[in-house]
Amino acid sequence: MNTTDNKKLKLPAEKFFIIVVLIFGVFSTFLTTPLSTGDEGYHLSYAYNQFSSTHPEVMSKPHLRMMEGEAIGGATGSTAGISIKDTILKKVDLENDGVRFNLINNGNSFAPVNLMHLPASLGVLIARFIYPSIGVMDYGGRLANLLFFALCFYFIIKKSKQGKWLLVMLFTVPYLMKVASPSYDIFSFIVFAMFALNFLELTQVKSFKELSRKQKLYSLVTILLLFLAKKNYVFSMFAFIGLPMFYRPLVTYVQKMKKGIKIALSLVLTLLIIAALAVFNEQLGLVNFTKVFFHNYLNFATMGPNARRMWMITPMNLPDFFNIIWVLLLCWVAMGELPQVYSKWTVWSSGMTYLINWVGIFAAIYVGNRALPVFDELSGRYLQPFIIFFLPALQNLGAKHNIQLSEKTIATIAKVSTITIMVLYLLIVFYRGFVLRIKPTGVV
Repeated sequence: MNTTDNKKLKLPAEKFFIIVVLIFGVFSTFLTTPLSTGDEGYHLSYAYNQFSSTHPEVMSKPHLRMMEGEAIGGATGSTAGISIKDTILKKVDLENDGVRFNLINNGNSFAPVNLMHLPASLGVLIARFIYPSIGVMDYGGRLANLLFFALCFYFIIKKSKQGKWLLVMLFTVPYLMKVASPSYDIFSFIVFAMFALNFLELTQVKSFKELSRKQKLYSLVTILLLFLAKKNYVFSMFAFIGLPMFYRPLVTYVQKMKKGIKIALSLVLTLLIIAALAVFNEQLGLVNFTKVFFHNYLNFATMGPNARRMWMITPMNLPDFFNIIWVLLLCWVAMGELPQVYSKWTVWSSGMTYLINWVGIFAAIYVGNRALPVFDELSGRYLQPFIIFFLPALQNLGAKHNIQLSEKTIATIAKVSTITIMVLYLLIVFYRGFVLRIKPTGVV
């Protein structure tokens, strides 16, 4: 098996990662028109107001949301009517705003405070003192989040025992649109990656007693951080049921039970499942819930644009062909870089975590839209990070079929695919944003 000794290569995976991400991010910051990376007006408002004492109207969420709509073309799809130059160079009236730290709760995490915008907030604050225009402050938030993203993932990849070139692919291409933006997604991506990679390491631990004090503490930290990230990332804790240290003692205990106790336990579990389904049916309507889910994501005739592009992991402004090729390369690298053996239950529960996240987010949206036969509010970016939970299945296949790739081959695949997608993305956002004058990061 390929153990991926990074020292054999002149440029280790983590160093390649930080170099290409920083270069890409800087170009993306200035080649992507301001307020056009997806909900950017919303995020810029929160980032600015985290260090504001008077909260000026020009930096309010409604005002920046309006500017964001214009920046991505609004109803017409054209941005020809706005001046990009003015957005960048025209200073705005901040009404003699001072500096005061605010832990604004935006309701997007389970914690009562908003720390997700903090890195971008610092960048916006610095930009505000340098040149207080919407564009420059937006650039400040983008660059600060970029630096935070690059540094954190550098150390995450360096520390990880997983195949490092695989992680380079996983932590670049799916996140390209958000790498240089003031979005809270950056904080959430980092927290989720810490949790998911720690989970994969814990799958190799047979019992709780084998855990070191450091492993226990780090695991606790990754769990607590999930509650500071976007709410849907808490669904990733479902994967814990697949850890051998949890399910094996339970299986052993059940196997030692007498037959009568096993039957009684089975009846109790069956009743609990029926009761849970009854409550679910009463609250959401099981039949209608299933019907709407089917029409939203499994019926091509009724699904909306977001659902049709849900499986796009590469940026949505690239042709589908690149997505197919990249996914195939990712699977190849996952199977050939560091094959590991996982139990069947670990593989199944990890894969189910992806589905739990998908259905969980859908359920939250469904509650407010249950009267509608179809709605299209769930996009693929909420699911993309969770593809990491398919690694146990892919690595099992690699080990089972003895798939081995040389480190040079793996590194070449990761480098070429990542750089190719990055370059194409930059060319497209520049051409769409500055030449065609339409939404640069979407598909309109």
